[in-house]
Amino acid sequence: MDAQSDFSKGSSKGTIISAPALTKNASLFPSDSAIWRISREHVLLLGGPAAAILQIAHPQVALGVAEHSDFRNDSLGRLQRTLEAVYTITFAPRIEVEAMAALVRAKHARVQGETPQRYSAFSPDAQMWVVATLVQLSVEMFRRFVGPLTASDCEAYYQDMRVFGGFFGLPLGYGPQNWDEFSKYYAEMLNGDLLGSLPLSSELARHIAYPRRPALLRALWPLSGTVAREFLPPLLREKLGLPGTASSRLGLAVLEAVLPGLIPVLLPSWRFAKKYRQACR
Repeated sequence: MDAQSDFSKGSSKGTIISAPALTKNASLFPSDSAIWRISREHVLLLGGPAAAILQIAHPQVALGVAEHSDFRNDSLGRLQRTLEAVYTITFAPRIEVEAMAALVRAKHARVQGETPQRYSAFSPDAQMWVVATLVQLSVEMFRRFVGPLTASDCEAYYQDMRVFGGFFGLPLGYGPQNWDEFSKYYAEMLNGDLLGSLPLSSELARHIAYPRRPALLRALWPLSGTVAREFLPPLLREKLGLPGTASSRLGLAVLEAVLPGLIPVLLPSWRFAKKYRQACR
C-alpha cells in the first residue's frame, strides 16, 4: 500500500477483521478502519495526561498503579509503555499483536490486592473505564484539532475499540455495546460518586499534571498542567484538586487557534504515529 495515498484518504469505515481470518503479517484492523484513521494522529497525545488522570480517578486503577509501579517518579515511563501497547495492537502485524497482548496479560496478572480495598487489573469494571477514557479523549482531541466526526464515525471507532480492549482482557459482552450506550455510561461515571473517591487519586493526578522527570517534562510543566486541567471534566477537575486557571484557559485557546491550521500541512513523520507509517509501508 502506498503510504502517502493512504494519508489523504481519511476513510472512516468501521470494518473489523476477525482474528481467525488474519495472517501473521496482517494488522488486526484494516487500513480503512475508524481506529486507523483516528489513532494515527499524533495530536491525540495532547489528551494523554487527561486520560491518565481520568483512569487513576477510578479507585481500582489508582491502587494498582500506586502499588505495582514507580508511577510517582516515572509517570512518563508508564505512558510510553502504554502507548507502545496501544500502537502495536492497533497497527502492527498479528504476530506482534499477540506477543504484546501476552506481555500485557503477564504484567497485569501481578496487579491485584486487598488493601485498602480489593483491586485487580483484570476487573472488567476497571478495564471498561480505562478503555472508555481512551475512546472519549481520542474523539475529543480529533474533533478539536483535526476535524469533525459523524455519529457513524464514532460508532465505528467505538466498535473497533471494543475489539482493541479485548486484547487487554476486557470481555466483548461487558459494558456498553454501542456509541449511544457508551455516551450514557460515560456521563453516569463522571456524575457518580466512584471517580475521585480515593484520596490517592488526587495525589497521583498531580504527578501526572506535574511530572518529576525527565527534566524536559519538568521544563514543560506549564503546558503539561494546561492540557491536564483543561481536558478534564470540570466536576472531576475540582474533585481532584486541579481547578482551571486563567493561564490554563489561555493555553488551551492558543492550541485551539494554532493546531487546526497547522496539522494539515505537517509532514507525515510529524503528524502520524510511527507504527502507522510502518504499517502503511
